[in-house]
Amino acid sequence: MGDSASPRVIRSIIERPGVHVMQLSQLEAYLRKYQDLDRVVIPMGSFDLGKNMPAGDLDLVASSVELVARADLHPAISDLLLETMREVHGRPSLLQRAGDFPTAREHDLPLSADAKRYYQSGKRWLYRELPFWAASLADRFLMVLLPLVLLLVPVFKLIPTIYTWRIKQRLYRVYGALLTLERDVVDHAAEDRGALLGRLDAIERRAEALKLPVTFADQFYVLRDHIAGVRRRLMTLAAERQLP
Repeated sequence: MGDSASPRVIRSIIERPGVHVMQLSQLEAYLRKYQDLDRVVIPMGSFDLGKNMPAGDLDLVASSVELVARADLHPAISDLLLETMREVHGRPSLLQRAGDFPTAREHDLPLSADAKRYYQSGKRWLYRELPFWAASLADRFLMVLLPLVLLLVPVFKLIPTIYTWRIKQRLYRVYGALLTLERDVVDHAAEDRGALLGRLDAIERRAEALKLPVTFADQFYVLRDHIAGVRRRLMTLAAERQLP
């Protein structure tokens, strides 16, 4: 609510000869029916205590003052406007108490979310702690950075999974070659012993050349054991098939 006329203007009107202040007997009904009207009480003697002017409390009606902004107004600008209005117009006067203007009241237009937040908790933290230019710069940076971080968080979560999958793929390729060799050992242990041993040596070199993190050390040693097991089986089957 804001003053619709200054006390000086009201006093000059009241002091004019032949002018009388009309008291509305239906004042409360007007206020209930027309939500954009406000009740203003001028206490007895507030204009002149010696002359007791006015001689009694005056109940006046004033229209509310609304600040209207576009929906895309930046929250920082909204805070600055409300803060400036509170500093300039929020002081007590003859027509209002301290803090009567600006106040969170809705009439024909809804109160913006930024205005509601300002009336509930004041300016945002950045603008309370930093100069306006620094807070505005940080705010813009956060507006760009925050969506980017939200997009990257799932990617960061996938990185360990993808890394683990790639390491296992290296192991699985060696295991695939070893499995193929073991099948051939069963079929051709005696005839192709030299060729099979050469293939097994190549597989062992591939395994030794793997660069694995420490967390995969147990799987690496298991792979070496499996290679040694295939080698023993190859030698055993070859020896058995050479028996008369």
